[in-house]
Amino acid sequence: MKNHEAGNNPIQLGLKVAVVFALAAAVFLMVYQYDNKYTAAGPKAKDGILTLENEVFVQQPVLFLVDGWEYYGNQLLTPADFDHNPPVPDQYLFIGRFGGFEMYGGSPHGCASYRLTIKLPEQVDSYLLELPEIFSAYRLYINGRPARQMGEPEPEGYRSETGNRTVSIEAGGNLEILFAVADYSHLYSGMVYPPAFGQPDAVSDLLSTRLVLRSSLCAVALTVGLLSVMVGLLGRKSSLALMFGLLCIFFVGYVSYPITRTLLSGTGLHYALENVSFCAMLGVAMLAAMRVSGLPRKWGLPFVGFEGMMCAVSAVLHVLLPLGNLNMMLAYSWLVSAYEWITAGFMAAAVWYALRKGVVCIAPLLYGVVIFVCALLADRLLPVYEPILGGWFIELASFALVLCIGAVTGQEVAEQYRESAVMTERAGSMERLYQSQLAHFETLKQEMAQIKTMRHDLRHHLTLLDEYVSSHQYDRLEAYIKEYHTSSTSEELPEYCPIDVINTLTYHYRTVAQQNHIHLDVRCNLNATSDPGHTRMTDSDLCCLYANLLENAVEACQRMEREKRTIRIAVFRTAADTLHIRVWNTAENVRPLGGRFLSSKKGGQTGYGLLSVEAIAERYGGKAEFLWDADKQEFESKVTVMA
Repeated sequence: MKNHEAGNNPIQLGLKVAVVFALAAAVFLMVYQYDNKYTAAGPKAKDGILTLENEVFVQQPVLFLVDGWEYYGNQLLTPADFDHNPPVPDQYLFIGRFGGFEMYGGSPHGCASYRLTIKLPEQVDSYLLELPEIFSAYRLYINGRPARQMGEPEPEGYRSETGNRTVSIEAGGNLEILFAVADYSHLYSGMVYPPAFGQPDAVSDLLSTRLVLRSSLCAVALTVGLLSVMVGLLGRKSSLALMFGLLCIFFVGYVSYPITRTLLSGTGLHYALENVSFCAMLGVAMLAAMRVSGLPRKWGLPFVGFEGMMCAVSAVLHVLLPLGNLNMMLAYSWLVSAYEWITAGFMAAAVWYALRKGVVCIAPLLYGVVIFVCALLADRLLPVYEPILGGWFIELASFALVLCIGAVTGQEVAEQYRESAVMTERAGSMERLYQSQLAHFETLKQEMAQIKTMRHDLRHHLTLLDEYVSSHQYDRLEAYIKEYHTSSTSEELPEYCPIDVINTLTYHYRTVAQQNHIHLDVRCNLNATSDPGHTRMTDSDLCCLYANLLENAVEACQRMEREKRTIRIAVFRTAADTLHIRVWNTAENVRPLGGRFLSSKKGGQTGYGLLSVEAIAERYGGKAEFLWDADKQEFESKVTVMA
């Protein structure tokens, strides 16, 4: 990324950061309130019983079974256990209160049963029960009958299997839901996510909408990621484009679990890939921040090593989970939390370094870091949250971070393509300058040959003149001198400008204009004696800029009727170091688009010539403006450079 000399205004920067943080906090509060299973409207269960009136599904067609579940620790119960002398629940809890079975006995693994009775209207009706991931094997009983089983919860033949499923229910009056759950192989255990219950169409629409939203996001992110990887490897070989592509791919690996859990049964490999993708995504984000900010590699190497360690730990953890204890899982949770904050701190430090160095295009990355920090705070301050349609706070912030890094990457790739276009145009302009200099040289050779001939004939003329003088034939002498003067007069090469590049190109395009019946008017107020005749611009840059302006003008005039073809050129200075170049030409069918003008040669794309002129003008502290007057059918190019 390029640097600029001007510093960043700390007050303006602070205000922008505050605004971004406030907006992010407002978004997180909004999704917490309106896209949260725990804050969704609807009746709440109490002491294992949820009472639903007749009109409840009219007002709220989908309910989330959060509260009032009977919890029986270390027991795999069946409906028969409640027929005579039913067991007493250990407690009533809301789903998501605990991450596993560790509340009893301290072990994260084991078994438990969850029971809820729903008092429905007496009339039998159809309902749909969503079964989110339940870790890691379970049996479901509806009104005393087996309704669904995933994996094998019995310890003797334990087999884990998870996934998002649904169960159709026909019921009226009392509806008993009983889960017998066991886990000996996962980071979580038991019921962690509240199930949805309600009218079949409403629940199906909710699940379908959630799946479509997540699938669309993953499809777009994966496509952009693969294209960016191709650009990074095969196109401009941009390391930042490659990093952004990997960032998108790892982001998809991190957030695609609703798709994989719905279409497939979850396995340890799926969860390992999800966790590794998350750690790798944050690691690539750190690398991208280091790349954009120009942070020295030696400062970032320890963090790169920590990133690699986190990916390895995430992969190994799922192999050791069956043997793990609560302390190991808590340590991993704390390590991931520390990794998140270290990532945020590293990227904030990289942004601060970039701001101190005056790196441009760093603002999007700064905003992404602010949003990510806000999400980490929201995750701690608002822990009772599970999205209905959207994503978790960290997922939303990761998406924002991907967009921000994508914005920086897009700017760099666009700048690279722009520089490439400038180099292409510069090569073409240098070729045109070379051709014009060849034409100029041919003219000079003709002049030199004529001078040699005149010098060869000079002694004969002098002999005749001496004869006229000695014989006092003054009338014939005067007539001969006039005749000789007329015959020896040749066209002088015009001196348009004391700057050689401009003068040579102007002479060349004067010839081109004459060949195409274009009226050319050149005005230059640069004085050959007072003006230095050179600029701070390199000859190649000045050639590229000036030749593009004149070539565009000639091409535009060639499409006009002969009598309307006109080009006017003005070159002047307003200060010792400010050079102005103005070119007016007649034109027709000029197509403006978004402040630019479409090329007539590139199928409706912006022409490289004007992009090249803009880039060169900016490089020398100036600017280029292009104006179109449809009434006059006149196109004007205005270039100012500090030269």
